Amino acid sequence: MTIDVPQEFESFVASLVARRRFLSEHEVLVESLRLLQARESLAEEIQKGFEQIDLGQSVDGSFAFTKLRDRLNERLGS
Repeated sequence: MTIDVPQEFESFVASLVARRRFLSEHEVLVESLRLLQARESLAEEIQKGFEQIDLGQSVDGSFAFTKLRDRLNERLGS
């Protein structure tokens, strides 16, 4: 695969490598793709949440936090 980096990003990538933040341009690309993949995964999870809300499969926030607090207190022995 051959990739052309837009000119406005060339100096940014070069500075990351020059500062030893990454050892190569390839590592910059790999990390960029990993972050993009994580963002897409998060967007999918958010969409699933909205779909669950639309189906009425949600819990009131204050109720959920009360239950979580109770479970934490049980584990801590409070």
